[in-house]
Amino acid sequence: MEQSLVRFYLIPALMVIHGFFGHAFGGIVFQSEKDSAIINDWYHDAFRSLNSNLRKSDDLINKAWKMSIDIAYDQGIADGYYYTGCVYEQKGALNVARRYFEKAVTLYSQGGFLDNLPDCYKRLGKIYITEGRYYTALQHFTSGLRVAEEQNNDVGQIELGIQLADYHNTISKDYKEAAAILQAAARQAKMANYPQALGTIYLQYGMNYASQCDYEQALHYTQLAKKEFGSVSNTENLLKALLVEGDIHGKLHDEKRLTATLEAAEPLLKPVDDQQLQIAYELLHATRLFLLGSYNAALDVCKPLYAQLDGDVQQRAWREVRSLYFKVLYALGDVRQADSLFNDYEYIKDSVYTAQYVGQGMEMRENYKLEEFERQIREQQLELSNTNYQRYGFIIGILVLLTVLVILYFLFREKDKLAHRVAIKNAEISVQNEILKQANRQNELLLREIHHRVKNNLQIINSLLNLQSRKTTNEEVLAMMQESSSRINSIALIHNKLYQQQSLNRLNIQDYIEQLGAHLLSIYNVGKKRVRFEVEANNVSLDIDTAIPIGLILTELMTNSLKYAFVDRDEGEISVHVKHEGEKDYELIFKDNGVGIPETKLAQPNETLGFRLIHSLTRQLAGIIQYTFGEFSMYNIRFKG
Repeated sequence: MEQSLVRFYLIPALMVIHGFFGHAFGGIVFQSEKDSAIINDWYHDAFRSLNSNLRKSDDLINKAWKMSIDIAYDQGIADGYYYTGCVYEQKGALNVARRYFEKAVTLYSQGGFLDNLPDCYKRLGKIYITEGRYYTALQHFTSGLRVAEEQNNDVGQIELGIQLADYHNTISKDYKEAAAILQAAARQAKMANYPQALGTIYLQYGMNYASQCDYEQALHYTQLAKKEFGSVSNTENLLKALLVEGDIHGKLHDEKRLTATLEAAEPLLKPVDDQQLQIAYELLHATRLFLLGSYNAALDVCKPLYAQLDGDVQQRAWREVRSLYFKVLYALGDVRQADSLFNDYEYIKDSVYTAQYVGQGMEMRENYKLEEFERQIREQQLELSNTNYQRYGFIIGILVLLTVLVILYFLFREKDKLAHRVAIKNAEISVQNEILKQANRQNELLLREIHHRVKNNLQIINSLLNLQSRKTTNEEVLAMMQESSSRINSIALIHNKLYQQQSLNRLNIQDYIEQLGAHLLSIYNVGKKRVRFEVEANNVSLDIDTAIPIGLILTELMTNSLKYAFVDRDEGEISVHVKHEGEKDYELIFKDNGVGIPETKLAQPNETLGFRLIHSLTRQLAGIIQYTFGEFSMYNIRFKG
């Protein structure tokens, strides 16, 4: 939960920082269609994996969100809030999901990104219903439907229409309005060739007619819903339809059909694994026992259900369990407990319903008061503007003369004071500048000393490796120690160069590669072959975080060339070329005219430490590597600096 809050508030901060630097560099933002397509694909893959692999979805969303911020892709940033809200909704953290959906609605509305906005409104409305904020939920459902209609989004219109119908069926009890919405949704689903929604529409019709006690029509539509859900193998919705059908049979006191419905629903409970549906099934089971006259058995089912729901009067299941529990107690002759149960229910219902409707009334009254208050302010401002002109006309005439005199007096008086304060401030600024210069020089000296000490420590490690290598005759061990020594030396050389040069932030790569090549030639050119080494990296400088991986990559490439490329040859040529490809993009080309790399090694590049190190460091630099062989054996590495 803490990580989600940090991420929720960190993303806007990163957006502000990114925007600041974008304006500082002239407002130039690079956003390619390829990058945005990749981000959208990641989001879509994450959405498809929500039900099957939640961890994969979370990783894909985080990766796409970060890339959207990096390239200033506004729609991708807004999508990040929406899809992260979907993840938390799937986890059951509805309070956190609500904050992400609310932020997504704001960004979608500001940017005009309407693709996911209807679904975002729908999910927010469902969360508000769970919180008892029914008026706000209705506003979000209608807002989502309006957006879907504006963009001709048939699927969005159908799904939001179903949600509005469910709202009227279960919350507002406006069954005529629900039926009208369902009729329009069914007609649109058929026209838009969206049969997946028909089952849900029929099920809502069944619930609508069942609530109006038209059980014949209710059974007709539940049968249609079962048929639709069965054709698309939708187990969860099929179970819902069976439970609605069972509820109708229970109200009709048809225990035989109720028994058959429960037998059909029982195998579907385990694969669905939904607590609410399990409760509904147990309630129907208790109803069946009651209809069969097994009152004690029905009581054994009702008691734990009633305790499990814990007096949540907003749940329809609790009210139905209480009603059945009440009937069973009276059937068993336990009138005292039944009356106690009835009194407790009435008290809880009154208190909860009062809180619910008071809350909704307060919400509506606050909105009305705010609008009324704003209207009164506008009227008062208009009245004040008329009276103030008359009042201030007389006052200003008097004050103008006094103001001119006072200004002239203070101008002459403050002129000398201002000159004195300016002189004092200039002296203070000069002292502060001198202090900052001294501190800066001290920091540079300390940083140089750190680079010097790091270089010395790495040389000590090199010396220890050389001493250790003298105690073994194993050629493989000696080769490994020599390669490790070369890698350590490449890092030590960077710290030495930073210690020697004027700038401590960036390294001149030309001088560094030349010294690195001379060192490796002195170690690995055992046969004293005539190997010519050329470097072309003028005007290229890298920071230490980039220079160290590049140094290690070049160490591996040059070591491989000196050891294997010029076998049975008296001379050879190695060249290194580093150049700019963009503001932060670089290209490194390493070539030798040796024998090249065998295809067997190219097919298995991870068999040796050297190849693994080269590929790992390239990925660390967010780069790509290519190898070609012709007249020259050439590595082409593009990386970020």
